Amino acid sequence: MTFKNELKWLVFIALIGFSVFANSLGGEFVYDDNRQIARNPLIQNISFAGKALTSDVSAFVGDGNYTASNYWRPTFTGWQILNFQLFGPNPFGWHLTNILLHSAVCLLLFLLLRRWGISQFTSFAIALIFAVHPVHVETVAWISGSTDLLFALFFLASLWFAENRRNGGGNADLILSLVTFALALGSKEIGLLCVPIYYLLFLRTDSPATDKFNGSYFSRRALTAGLMFAAVGLIYFGARWAVLGGITQPVESAVALGDAVRSIPAVFVFYLKQIAIPMTLSINYPLRAASGFGLSSFVLPALISLAVLAGLFVLARRSFVAALGFALFVLPLLPVLNLTSFQVGQIVHDRYLYLPLLGILIVIFTSLDRLLDPKFLLAASIVVAVPLGAQTFLQNRVWANDLALWDHAVRIDPDSATNQVQYGVALSGAGRNQEAISAFNAALDIEPSAYAYLGRAQSLIKSEQFEEAVWDLQTLTEMKDDKVNAYTLFQSYEALAVALQGKGDLVRAERYLREARKRLPIYYAALTEKIAVVLYLKNNKKEALAELENARVQARTELLPSSKSVFFRLGMLYAETGDAANSKAALQEYLKLTAKISDPGILAERKVAVEALKRLN
Repeated sequence: MTFKNELKWLVFIALIGFSVFANSLGGEFVYDDNRQIARNPLIQNISFAGKALTSDVSAFVGDGNYTASNYWRPTFTGWQILNFQLFGPNPFGWHLTNILLHSAVCLLLFLLLRRWGISQFTSFAIALIFAVHPVHVETVAWISGSTDLLFALFFLASLWFAENRRNGGGNADLILSLVTFALALGSKEIGLLCVPIYYLLFLRTDSPATDKFNGSYFSRRALTAGLMFAAVGLIYFGARWAVLGGITQPVESAVALGDAVRSIPAVFVFYLKQIAIPMTLSINYPLRAASGFGLSSFVLPALISLAVLAGLFVLARRSFVAALGFALFVLPLLPVLNLTSFQVGQIVHDRYLYLPLLGILIVIFTSLDRLLDPKFLLAASIVVAVPLGAQTFLQNRVWANDLALWDHAVRIDPDSATNQVQYGVALSGAGRNQEAISAFNAALDIEPSAYAYLGRAQSLIKSEQFEEAVWDLQTLTEMKDDKVNAYTLFQSYEALAVALQGKGDLVRAERYLREARKRLPIYYAALTEKIAVVLYLKNNKKEALAELENARVQARTELLPSSKSVFFRLGMLYAETGDAANSKAALQEYLKLTAKISDPGILAERKVAVEALKRLN
């Protein structure tokens, strides 16, 4: 194989992989993008890069010293830091790099298939279907879906260098393979279960032309290679444990163990259906965990699952490449079949099929390649790719903005509390508060949750229905700490103070904020800033100034953008009292601390601070 001979195929693959997702370039930040990018100071300020890379991906919602999620993904975080340095808060560039990542994966998988002895026609057929398949929409059109793109790119690159080493390459190839595997692990944890693929790769001793098993499932070389990659995995696992403080954090409203086990066949069949007939796509689906061993919920899915796995296994035994494909299909799916790691209404997602789709395509197409003319196989793949690509192109529009995304999700699964909550948030953001309240009501009818109460309260405040908002927020603040996460509790107290201010009850607003500061010390400065506002409204300006002065140290270290507003309030209060020197110093420090923050509230305050400094000068 020479690069020149493959060039035309590579050009076609790159163009197709890019074109089918090109209409996602105009999309906005949606869902987790808004938190992970637009409101994440850890990736926005390059001086925080060390903290960002050694913390879980949601550390920014606290003070950076407590674990807020189950995900430590330094490769993904590094990718976010790089993208923010290049594009800032402009989603176009982020979408562009996602599409480029997908195109790069498509190119690499084609080249890898060619290295494994698959014909040009069959390799292109696999790459074509992979490039245009609609199950990739969630991964490519959603910016935060880049975890799967990064994992696939680095894992396939690791297999490429491992193949070099297997074919007589030197230590450099081995080192590059181990390094890219580590980068894959840093993108997504599922790489830990993919170590057997390296054993299988090094087990192959025959030439790619024959691609036959040698009758043995053991070799010392394969074992040595497998152990080296397993060692990298163990090092990553240990580092992850150190960062997160354990294997996993509790998942709110998680699927019960018994239901999770009974649901594995149904979930597996769902993923098979999404691969074969990807006509209905959504961010969430109306599939629920099985509560019993019913015919449709367990028996039939179990029979279908066993039949499909048996058939794929038989095909996989015929060649090393098919065996590698089978491993690529099964191993990355194993962790997502552990449904105890998921909330009840979110047990399946299309993004989990990014690499498994490649695996099943390899098994099927390499098997068909033995029966059909490769040119016929290519022609058939083109016929199939046209409707798949059209579906992908249309589905990209669903991810254009939050309102489109969650409106579609509610249509697909109106009985999902998550869908209704997120739809309510999107409606509220669009100023459609009464519709938002209806969505939150629907969510609470399905499953009362902290997010639904908070969302409804925030919409009630916008509609000046303060009494109703206070009731929701008091319900939230009375929850025990193990029933609501710290950031949601912070938001609840913040909104409660606003609602009480709307009612003119400044005394209770101050009392609740002081209670919050005692209960949530990680948000000391952010809550102090709000206490100072209430004190100012009560005309206790001297006390407000003292509170702000006492919170300056925490304001410099806390990660929440609103913590920095301590210096903004200080600057404005000093100006009121005629202390121009201290006012200038506070405002200048505020502008320095918020220079890399793109939060809308901070941007508005910065304009006021700049004007205030002009007047002082």
